[in-house]
Amino acid sequence: MTEEYKNLTWEIRVSTGCAGTDPEAPDWEVAELENGVVKDNADIYDNLTYAEAQQIAGMWTKKKEEAEG
Repeated sequence: MTEEYKNLTWEIRVSTGCAGTDPEAPDWEVAELENGVVKDNADIYDNLTYAEAQQIAGMWTKKKEEAEG
């Protein structure tokens, strides 16, 4: 049996069509990357301020680190 290694990371980026010049504007998104690629568009959370995006990415990173223990 072969176990596939998944390297999950989260990327904060400017949503398509948005300027991304105002950190308080809902121009940001967090994408879950599996081995560097978005595998499912449902794993992109958009319409966020930059602070919200940082909070979500940080929370997911912490949960991953806790799970890996």
